[in-house]
Amino acid sequence: MMLTREEFAKMQDHSILEPYQVLEDIDKMIGQTIEYGFNATYVEPCHVKHARELSGDKAKVGTVIGFPFGTNTTEIKIAEGLQCIRDGADALDLVINYSMLKSGKDEYVKNEVNEFVKAMKAENPEVVIKVIIECCYLTHDEKVRAIVIVRDSGADFIKTSTGTGSGGCRIGDIRLMKRLCGEKCQIKAAAQITNIEDALAVIEEGATLIGENTAVKLLADWDKERWTR
Repeated sequence: MMLTREEFAKMQDHSILEPYQVLEDIDKMIGQTIEYGFNATYVEPCHVKHARELSGDKAKVGTVIGFPFGTNTTEIKIAEGLQCIRDGADALDLVINYSMLKSGKDEYVKNEVNEFVKAMKAENPEVVIKVIIECCYLTHDEKVRAIVIVRDSGADFIKTSTGTGSGGCRIGDIRLMKRLCGEKCQIKAAAQITNIEDALAVIEEGATLIGENTAVKLLADWDKERWTR
């Protein structure tokens, strides 16, 4: 697989989701997204409007819903998502209720994801919806069940992790997602992808986006031509 520098940059969601970040940090990352051509800047919901105003039409803005634990009620998640769309978000990363999934309440999880996707697409058909299943807390069977729910929901992407869990992105999780999802939804890899080797590995296994706060470092690694000759 051959990628250009621009294509690799476009596969990065530049994320700033730590709760202690300040507007100055967010402004810097939005500037980097515009400068380097990253896919989007990801901010917490309360900062979406600010990020939209600063980004203008030069860069996309993403945010997270039910973050990081996924335990908000369905109604709260839908309300949060709609508000973020109205504030200018181009993409929403929804955390599933993996507490319910692990409790065997698959129908609850399925209904929530389906209702969320339906409501968001009704508000803005162009909004990109990515669903986080938080792989590090799931058994193999639970991952399979979660992946199938997301695959069949109409979401645009399935995502490995919030980045706040006990483990990072694993190649095996990307392979499992690709095998089960096929072309029905794309894959976003996230959490502890901190070097160019790991970034290219998840892309080779099927991920089309990477969500990290290390996008600038990954691009600097690319420029060293460590793995791109």
